[in-house]
Amino acid sequence: MKQAPDPRNGVKTVKSVRPWGDIHLLVRNQKCSVDLTHIKPGERSSLHSHEIRFELFHFIDDGAYLEIDGKIFRPKAHDEFMLEPGMKHRFWAIENDFRMLVVCFNEWTAEDQVRHEDDYGRKGTGLKI
Repeated sequence: MKQAPDPRNGVKTVKSVRPWGDIHLLVRNQKCSVDLTHIKPGERSSLHSHEIRFELFHFIDDGAYLEIDGKIFRPKAHDEFMLEPGMKHRFWAIENDFRMLVVCFNEWTAEDQVRHEDDYGRKGTGLKI
């Protein structure tokens, strides 16, 4: 697969330490959509991909399992993954729930999601908000 252009133009997340805590600057001055995703223990998303959208996953909590193109990862809090269009991915929780920020680049549409496998009988169906 051809390497897609970086939607953040090489700008990486910056951790800014303050006396009262931290700020993680994920995206600055760019057009994007941001979701806060919460995964319950024992549940998992469909294995899916997107035709046009890039997704930056920024994990807020430990406890996640993430599959990207058949490879399994165990992200920790503040780990990040940039997913390119066409990458098949899913995430799940086993022991405890977790949260992640999903920053979407390019146009966000429900029609952009393609489900390849689904535990809830939704394979091949469109995304409903």
